[in-house]
Amino acid sequence: MRRPHLPATLAVPAWLVAAALAAVPTWELRRERWELEHGFFEIQGCVGMLGGDEWPLSTLRDDLSRVMETAESWAVPALAVLLGLLAYVRDTGREIVGRRVAGLLVVIAVVEPLTPMYLEPEGCVQTIPILSAEWFRRVLDSWGSNQLCLLLAAALVFAAARTAAGGKPAIESTGTAWRRPVAALIDYLVVVAALRLVLEPAWSLVDSSIWFTWFDQGLLGRLGDVLEGRGRPEELLALFTLLLYVWAQHAVWGRTLGKRLLRVRVVDARTGGRLGAGRAALRTLAFPFLALVPDIGLVLLLAGGLAAFLDAGGQVLHDRLLGAAVVRHPSLTTGDPHASDLA
Repeated sequence: MRRPHLPATLAVPAWLVAAALAAVPTWELRRERWELEHGFFEIQGCVGMLGGDEWPLSTLRDDLSRVMETAESWAVPALAVLLGLLAYVRDTGREIVGRRVAGLLVVIAVVEPLTPMYLEPEGCVQTIPILSAEWFRRVLDSWGSNQLCLLLAAALVFAAARTAAGGKPAIESTGTAWRRPVAALIDYLVVVAALRLVLEPAWSLVDSSIWFTWFDQGLLGRLGDVLEGRGRPEELLALFTLLLYVWAQHAVWGRTLGKRLLRVRVVDARTGGRLGAGRAALRTLAFPFLALVPDIGLVLLLAGGLAAFLDAGGQVLHDRLLGAAVVRHPSLTTGDPHASDLA
């Protein structure tokens, strides 16, 4: 069956309409902030340690909330569509880039309602347990104009990207675009669970007077304090554990537990072999060093991710700079004599 597509004459207007639709969440966020600054607001939530016992999902929710707010503040959905339009105009892997952009818009539309801290009807007393029936109902009720606009933008992008003429695309899909974030999510949950199940009890034996506070506002909420020299010893230990988890597995096997489950690994982009302990360390430190930049740390991380839309292998910016690539396993180009060790 032939898949639907737009006439070529409508492709560019469709991309522009999609960019406008994708910018709606940014407009809404700025409107809400304006109302908050001028006193026109309604209290819908509470600030505090509510729901802290719902780890690791509450920790993930807090971090996703930070990422989503940053993405909407800096109009990341609209910028992604404009990058897709650039790829279309340059005839650079139109359909592949279109699928990536459309997928990103759908993910943002779905994730946004999952991030608020929903409260019981009585008020600022108790959060609704994550994954409960009431929580799902509140999530579904929160779907609104932002989700509709993002999904419409995704549909337009997908249709407009399909106007490319036949023939071999300028860039090839590596099949890692969706595997990488899913692998990162798995690793995130593994690290949070390990911190809570292992490090927190162990730290209580060292100093029972200090509560292990890494989970109060997510990993990102605590990372800033650590990098600015205001972190407590237990938080430094948790950060070291996180970095060691990522670096050691990439240095030895080329992939973490999450990447292993999704059958992808990190290799030298030139040889297809092992990345090496040194570059694996630099790659591991890229995240905290970028996050260290005041006010725009998350923006730089998101910008590096957007750069992957126009890259043949979907490489983020720090992978390009380090000569690294994330490939599906087993790689077709393996020059590593220890390739069997990476299996």
